[in-house]
Amino acid sequence: MIKNIHTLTSAPTFAGISCASGRRALRSTLVLALVFSGCTATYGPMKANSGYSEKHIDENTIQVTYKGNVRHGKEDVRTRLIYRCSEVTVENGYPYFIVIADSSYKHVGKKEFGESDLSFETTTTMSGGVNTRVRSTFGAQETDTYFVGVFNIRLLRNPVTHAVDAKAYIRDNNRN
Repeated sequence: MIKNIHTLTSAPTFAGISCASGRRALRSTLVLALVFSGCTATYGPMKANSGYSEKHIDENTIQVTYKGNVRHGKEDVRTRLIYRCSEVTVENGYPYFIVIADSSYKHVGKKEFGESDLSFETTTTMSGGVNTRVRSTFGAQETDTYFVGVFNIRLLRNPVTHAVDAKAYIRDNNRN
């Protein structure tokens, strides 16, 4: 005998949440994750926030730059820079490269003074005294800080001490 027909026809529940609403919540969470994952830096050519660029110095010497953003640590920038150096090496028909100069640096933005945000708070004590406090957020405001990796590389046909095997580095650190 069926005691509660509603129990049989409604969606199952887990921890008080119906599976149907749970699926909707999961779907919403996945959509938000996809949207916000676009906010992180992606590996690619130089844009406003981050990316790589190169400048040919001579036939087999190239300056490769990778600009990180505020979310990139020093090691992440360095890994992306070496990866781009490897790509440039292969694109130019060479199997190896060596770093001949490292001009990497950390960009620290200037501290700027923002507009004052004063708030006043007046309180009256039980004995009738008045106390007025002023709070201010006025002062030096932080600006962006990020790492910029800059290598001058020499493209090589044959390996030498400290040379990087470009194809092996790309294979072992695939960005796709």
